[in-house]
Amino acid sequence: MWSAAWAAPAEDVPRVTLEELLGRVRSENPAVNIARAELNKYQALFDRAYYAWAPRLKVDSVLVPLPERRLLRECVDPTSPIGEVVPCPGQDVQTDERITAETEIGILVRVNAKLTFPLYTFGKVESAQRAARAGMEVGEAAVDLARAKLDFLVKKAWYGAQLAGSAMDILQDGRKKMREAKATIESELAKESGRFTSNDLRKLIVEQAELEAGFLETEALSELAWESLRVAGGFAEGQKFDLATRELEPVHVEVRTADAVLELASLTRPDLRMAEAAVRARAAQVDMARADYYPNVALVGIFGYAKGTTADDSPDPFANDNYNYLSWGAVLGAELSLDYFANRSAVDQAEAALLKSQAELATLRQKLRLEVVEEVGQLNRRQREVEVRELAMKAGKAWLVSNSLNFGLGLATTDDLLTSLVAYSKARLKYFEAIYQYNLSVARLSQTVGAELAVPPPPAAGE
Repeated sequence: MWSAAWAAPAEDVPRVTLEELLGRVRSENPAVNIARAELNKYQALFDRAYYAWAPRLKVDSVLVPLPERRLLRECVDPTSPIGEVVPCPGQDVQTDERITAETEIGILVRVNAKLTFPLYTFGKVESAQRAARAGMEVGEAAVDLARAKLDFLVKKAWYGAQLAGSAMDILQDGRKKMREAKATIESELAKESGRFTSNDLRKLIVEQAELEAGFLETEALSELAWESLRVAGGFAEGQKFDLATRELEPVHVEVRTADAVLELASLTRPDLRMAEAAVRARAAQVDMARADYYPNVALVGIFGYAKGTTADDSPDPFANDNYNYLSWGAVLGAELSLDYFANRSAVDQAEAALLKSQAELATLRQKLRLEVVEEVGQLNRRQREVEVRELAMKAGKAWLVSNSLNFGLGLATTDDLLTSLVAYSKARLKYFEAIYQYNLSVARLSQTVGAELAVPPPPAAGE
């Protein structure tokens, strides 16, 4: 069990620091990978908008069998008094339109190309690029948000594992003292010295049972904390590892006022950055919708080529010949949709979405201020509580030492010993629990701010 590993770690078990564990989580966790996939989608949209100015080439081509197509040659009938034009001799119009055994089959090759180079779009391209760039900022902030949530969970499991280990050490020490006291009472009862009664033994057994129950509960919590660290760190099932430091100590933070923390959060909090980027994206979409009132101006080049091996090439430059031709040219054109009501509706929808994003941003800023004020207050409270609990623990230790000596000399009762033992154990547990809650407050405030607030402690005097 993990509790056994806590008590006696193997030499070859890898040790990880909190920073290393956080690095593993940030690089391998599925939640971060989901956010990265969303960022890749925003990147693709940005690339599409960025290259909107690039010319667009459209090519249509065919390669098909072609039955022979002959020109209808017309002649002037010399026998007609008015010079009537008739098909030349040897031509059968109906036969030429049918495929017979004598029909020659050739190949038709046709290629049509159109090259469009945007010249001026009245801000459509620029607005699309601004919206896409803001979308990328949303994606980047979403990755940071996923990491911040995971960081808090990992820190909670890390400090929880340290707390569970400290609590088990305390409970094991209490169990040891209980066994020693029980042995003393049983020895005195066997001697019938009169120092203790059977009720003293019963009281101790009751307290010993409570202590044992607490130990079993803490052992189960320790296993859960270690399993959480294993899953978060990406360790294989059954793979053993150890913490670089098992001692639960208060983390160090720089002293900041609530206003200073709020100012930092306004720059670094991921969901706030997402909301601000969303407002910029919505504003760009409004500009895009309004730009649809104006045309798109572009330079268009065209090229066409067709060759039919079994089709006669008409010598008439004005004839519409779909089988043999070569054409090219360039035009300056404009495209405009005159659907006013559809454009107006699109603008209204974009403006409504912008107002919603602005309201969400304002709400988030209000929520952020309340969260920062509350969590800074909790942090200061937990910090002072650690100092108070440390004094109580020292006093409880002195009380227990005094009663233990007096108990051995017969100057203290069983109640005195049990009371001081329970008080000292509770004081130690409360002290480490206060450190845990304080460290958790720092981690929670770091998540709220979007930046790590815990810093290495300053060197002690003389170092």
